[in-house]
Amino acid sequence: MTDHSPARRPPRPLPRVIALANQKGGVGKTTTAAALGLEAAHLGRRAVVVTIDPARRLADALGVPGGLTNEPVQMQIDEPGELWALMLDQAGTFDGLVRTYAASTEQADRILGNRFYRNVASSLSGTQEYMAAERLHSLHLDPRFDLVIVDTPPTRSALDFLESPEKLARFLQHPIVKVLIAQGRGGLRIAGAAIQPVVKAIGRVIGNDALAGAIGFLQAFSGMETEFSKRALSVARLLRSDDTSFTVVASPSADAIVEADWFVSELHRLSIDLRCIIENRVPPAFGDSVSTYFPSLVAESRSAESVLQGFREMTDEVFPAVAYARATESPADIHDMTGISRLADQLSDRGQVTGSTRK
Repeated sequence: MTDHSPARRPPRPLPRVIALANQKGGVGKTTTAAALGLEAAHLGRRAVVVTIDPARRLADALGVPGGLTNEPVQMQIDEPGELWALMLDQAGTFDGLVRTYAASTEQADRILGNRFYRNVASSLSGTQEYMAAERLHSLHLDPRFDLVIVDTPPTRSALDFLESPEKLARFLQHPIVKVLIAQGRGGLRIAGAAIQPVVKAIGRVIGNDALAGAIGFLQAFSGMETEFSKRALSVARLLRSDDTSFTVVASPSADAIVEADWFVSELHRLSIDLRCIIENRVPPAFGDSVSTYFPSLVAESRSAESVLQGFREMTDEVFPAVAYARATESPADIHDMTGISRLADQLSDRGQVTGSTRK
């Protein structure tokens, strides 16, 4: 049996980005992100937590009665460091990129007012994942913070978060996209005529109105595609750099473990380092004397340990230096800073997530 004592784990450099992942919802990623941020502040770090959860529950727990926005808000805590938090606004983040890279205010307004762009910015599949990665990148460059903790989107394919920057760069380099953008500059007349059959075929599939909106957006986008591609590739490099520490949050249920197991395997396949496994919502352990009176509780606890042990053994085979942290099932949902602080205490006792141990 593998020894999972944190004392046996080799020291790791302090991460500047922690990305929490599990494509299965309900494992407690959002509250875990807040707990890690609080623990980092206890250790003197200036941490910012990015949540994608639009619910007010986390904002209330952190003491933000007006709710979180796309801009960081500093929490009032009695710790040596700082804790900030924000809620991802994917459309607002996309708008900010457009205004940054547009050649003029008029070009930015033309893009922001385009109906196709508004649909892309707010609802197109993959936009949320890329904007989460983009917001992480911008916060990583922000001198106010030395640690960014991002609660990644719980999509059916959690790898979308990792792959979205490259997908955007490939899209902007696609020949058809480049031709349509070039026509916005008044060039490529011959190519424009040659591509008409392709454009008509696309129109039959998505509708002429939608196609007209897409062409209008791409032509308004003219001159910005190179900078957008560079930015996307810069985001991709950050996600795969030593600065970024991936942490998988798992609960001891069969479906959550299956998802976590798959994600760990994919990280290994992509040669992306996994730093930590957080076993969350674990049933408390009971002694043999309890089994007489509460046999179902003891059986549940032992079953959870068996499931987690199998997951640990698989993980250690591909990531032998991974650290582990654990938190037991809370008797009630975490709904205030006291609960978050209690969770932070549990995680710091076992793990090496933020670089030290709270005593």
